[in-house]
Amino acid sequence: MRSVRLHTILLLSLIPLWSMARSGTNDSLQHSASSIFRSSQREVRNYIRPCLYFNYFGTRSTPIDHKNDFPTNLLTNRLGQYRFAQSNIGFYCPLYTHTHFAGADSSDVNTFHFLMTMNGLTDMPEFSNLDKQHKLYKIGLGLRAIYSFRSQFILFTDLSPYVVGDKFDKQSTQQLRLAGSVVFNWMINPSWSVRAGVTRTFLWGNRWVLPMVGIRIGKLDGKFYFSAQFPRYTSFVFQPSPKFSITLYSRAYGGVYNISNGDSIYFGSDTVIQFGQTGLANGLRFEYRASPDFSFFVSPGFAVQNHIWLYSHSFNDTVHVFNRFAPFYKGRPENSVYLQFGVTWRFGKAKRSTGNYLMYDVFDMNNGMDPGDNNSGPGNSDIPAQYSKKQMQDVQYKDVADLVDDTDLY
Repeated sequence: MRSVRLHTILLLSLIPLWSMARSGTNDSLQHSASSIFRSSQREVRNYIRPCLYFNYFGTRSTPIDHKNDFPTNLLTNRLGQYRFAQSNIGFYCPLYTHTHFAGADSSDVNTFHFLMTMNGLTDMPEFSNLDKQHKLYKIGLGLRAIYSFRSQFILFTDLSPYVVGDKFDKQSTQQLRLAGSVVFNWMINPSWSVRAGVTRTFLWGNRWVLPMVGIRIGKLDGKFYFSAQFPRYTSFVFQPSPKFSITLYSRAYGGVYNISNGDSIYFGSDTVIQFGQTGLANGLRFEYRASPDFSFFVSPGFAVQNHIWLYSHSFNDTVHVFNRFAPFYKGRPENSVYLQFGVTWRFGKAKRSTGNYLMYDVFDMNNGMDPGDNNSGPGNSDIPAQYSKKQMQDVQYKDVADLVDDTDLY
């Protein structure tokens, strides 16, 4: 119930933003005819639409492999088997967009996008032998900027501060943390992009500053494309139709959280300790785009290379490791099947970007590097898949009516 309340509070906080996004298109009788006319002529500035998404991830309970020594054996028996579940709600919204046409013939279109991001996550690491389970949370409000220029290049920056804590003891476990990324993308041609940058991340169960490199082969709106983005994910996407896609992927998941030591997991004097967890989710994602505004997916798979660590401040004081926590306990939960599912809702209007492959890379970076350092974003349902010639012949008026909306002209 507390997890539901956390997500409900975050969702309610988005209602004023949703109302603002719709305020320019309201046709209430309270508005005069002249104000309606002015609203209809208002230029649409944003390429990125506001997006709200939710997903859930859960594994089954498995034994924990561990180092065979006395203190480790004792704590493993104290913890029991391990099961992991995670629910995540995220949101991003453009605050400012600027378009600049450069070059003698205005063929070079430079765009700048400034966005607000929000994220609320609940992690539930369940240990079978504990009487009271720890429910860990992460709530963040961040900013990101995306600059595309010279018809080939994109500079992406993201700043994601968030608060972590344990509902077992909210007051003493709250702590502010910061994740972020700076990435440069070069679109060599529509079928080939490369990326390089740096990211501060907690996905791998500790605090890391890592190089970020990536490559994409194939058009983002084509039948097939391959994408590898270290240290986050690798994916092969097949789009047999404009509404349906199948993705074979491997992605990292995890984090570092403060947890209460009220149940004496650590035998020292610390009232708060840290819990680190990571793994690789290898699976298939089946996504259906019901409309340009709404999509949903189901994703079964296997969670492998699972690790859990426990850290304490007093133990770290005796073992000095540069910029990282030193664990007093290491465990490896066995491989497990998992199920993930989620929904994505985009709303409001945006400038047309059909066939603009540099803008597709902007969308891909914005969706792939999700707010909050959770590596579980909304997906690329805002990139329209290519229609075949036969499908174009079967398009009905209702499918293209919005293409002639005068607010989309620029």
